[in-house]
Amino acid sequence: MKNLSLFYYLCLAIISCLVMASCDNKKTEIKTTTKQHIEAGTKTIENMQSAYKGEKTATAKYEAFSKKAEEEGFHNIALLYNAVSAAENIHATNHKAVIEDAGATVPVITPEYKVKTTKENLHDDIDGEANEAKTMYPDFLKTAEAADNQIAFLSLTYAMKTEQKHKFFFEQALGDINSNTLNSLPSTYFVCPACGDTYATTAPRHCDFSLTDREKFIVFQ
Repeated sequence: MKNLSLFYYLCLAIISCLVMASCDNKKTEIKTTTKQHIEAGTKTIENMQSAYKGEKTATAKYEAFSKKAEEEGFHNIALLYNAVSAAENIHATNHKAVIEDAGATVPVITPEYKVKTTKENLHDDIDGEANEAKTMYPDFLKTAEAADNQIAFLSLTYAMKTEQKHKFFFEQALGDINSNTLNSLPSTYFVCPACGDTYATTAPRHCDFSLTDREKFIVFQ
């Protein structure tokens, strides 16, 4: 009986140690998670500030590229650039709201860019939109998710999805220049005022991203 009692208390002691160790591990995990959460929150706002700078620069750049396209006789490409410029400005406005809600400083910037030929501009823009859609914004979204910053996640998602469409439009325009089939380019674009989503030729009754009513879309034609 004594041996059984000793064995019982020994098992109880071991179980108690395991439970205490488990609790200590959980405490450590919670502390680590909290630290990572705070760091992700800080990094998210830094990312939003960087994204804001990029979108404000793109707004001005595409407006200038529109004028260059018009000068070169590419009216429909100029129209595309006007629509994309408006969309980028909407992204910038959304990013700004996230920054302000966090009580952070909204960057004051002077856009810097170089105007080349329309063909060269389109080539550079395709690379730029691809980087934002496939690398920059996905990375920013991971951080925003870790920070549980839902408004930042929404603003970044709107921008990322729209940049994917802009890349396609620019590829179409460059392809038409190369094949000398510019008459096939869309002559009307629609931009959602809530998220910047951009449509060519026709638009759905409601925005695919934000569900904004089509009657509120900005029309370029």
